[in-house]
Order: sequence, then C-alpha cells, then structure tokens
Amino acid sequence: MLTKSEFFTKFTTILPGSNNSSSSIYFTPMSMDSLEEMHGYSVKRRFYEFFEFAPFQDIKDTKKYIEMLLDRMAGDENSRSSTYWFVRRTSDDKLLGSAGFVNLDFDRKSIEWGYGVDPDLWGHGYILKIQEALKAYAFEILGLNRLYGITMINNFRTIESVLASGAKHEGTIRDYYCKNDEFIDGWQYSILAKDYFVEGYTKSNNLKITEESVITILADLLLHDDININSAMENTPSWDSLTHMNIIVELKQRFLVDFSPLDISDATSVKSIVKLLNR
Repeated sequence: MLTKSEFFTKFTTILPGSNNSSSSIYFTPMSMDSLEEMHGYSVKRRFYEFFEFAPFQDIKDTKKYIEMLLDRMAGDENSRSSTYWFVRRTSDDKLLGSAGFVNLDFDRKSIEWGYGVDPDLWGHGYILKIQEALKAYAFEILGLNRLYGITMINNFRTIESVLASGAKHEGTIRDYYCKNDEFIDGWQYSILAKDYFVEGYTKSNNLKITEESVITILADLLLHDDININSAMENTPSWDSLTHMNIIVELKQRFLVDFSPLDISDATSVKSIVKLLNR
C-alpha cells in the first residue's frame, strides 16, 4: 500500500494511460492551452443532455469553466482532492473530451470519476477506452479501493457503459439532481479493486469463429447499416454504446463466451470481435 506521500506524488505527476503506449487515446494535463478546442464542443446542446447547467454561450464561459477546474486542482499537492485531464486521439491529436477524479478520500481509498466526450464522437467507443484507462490508473497506479460515480437515472447510455465496465449498482438517490426546475433521481454505482482484479478473460471453445458469422450477427442487430469486414463503431452510425451492449450479449449467448470489461472496450469492430472470439 502506498504511503500518503507516494500516493500524492503519483496523483499529481502521473497521467492515466501512461502505462499503455498502444492505446488509441492519451491524456494531457488540464490547461488553458486547449481552450478553443474545448469550446468547439462546449456549445453543442447535446453535450448537456444530462448536465444540470446550460450550454456555454461564448468562449468566455468555457474559459471560466476551465479556470474553475484549475482552481480545484490548486493548493498543497499533498492534499489535492481533485484532478482533471484532457483526452486526445493518438492518431491525430484531436481533442476528444475531458476526464477527472474528484472527491478523493485518501483514508478510505475512494474517489469519484467523471468524463465528457464531444457529442459528435459518441458511439465511437471512446468512452469505453477512457473508462479502462481511468480504472487502470485508479487501481494499478494509485492503489485505490473504490471508484464510484452517479448519473441521472434516465441516462441509459452511461448506465449501460458503466455496467459494461464492471460497475455495480449501489442504489438510487431520490431527487438528487435538479434540471430545469425538475428533480431527477440519481443512479449511483461503484467498482471495487477486488472487482477489477478478478480475471475475466474470454473463455475459449473449439469453434473457429469466422468473419462471415460475426458480420451476419451484426447485420441482424444493426439493421440500418451495411455491415462488412471493415465495419466499426467509428464508421457505423447505429453502432453506439447502447447497441454495443446488445452485440456483446448476443455474442455471449451465440458463442458461449464471456468478456472482461477490457474485452468489451476492445470489441469495437468486426475485426477486433473475430480476434477476441478466436483468442
């Protein structure tokens, strides 16, 4: 177990995903350098569907928001309770969104996570990648025991994605949110270190899974798209986070296999699914 000094050294200097050089995303420290890029998606109304505050109107709003996050990170580095990052795509450095850890309780080894992605990139699997990087950071790097979050009870896309990441539903907090003068229940969940470190590798059978069989299954589930060997979440409009879980459930039942949360985040294309099933 890390000492307090060792923990805060890592918490303030090491970035999530730094131990995975092959990842399609990477994290950078929160700073004003990415103001204009962040503002590009901060004015999109869809981004605020499950936020209590209104969309930003101009770049001053975005700047004020980043300043607020930076203020939360200020102070004694041995007592920081929050930290934030930007998330970028490895292939072209495009800003995908942001993520953060807040409400650190060092004694209880507990922390809350949060993240947001440009709505134009929803359904491309980036949320799953971000979740996996944050989990590895929390449990492998920081040695925490509990990673938790809360979302609006009608935020089905997020609920499906956190369940896929291995989270457990802890309960419903009544009237937790207030949006447009309407109270909304909160759906609370958590992932524990013992959940994270349980082995969950795909169970192999003796069947050779073909590309054609996977394409047939996806074509039945994604009725509005032409599915082929090059189909993936990023180029198939109807393959979003909700339908992704339908695909995983169908694959489990059809091929009698089990997927770990990391498998689920990787199974975002026909080629990757075939590779996983034949592993």
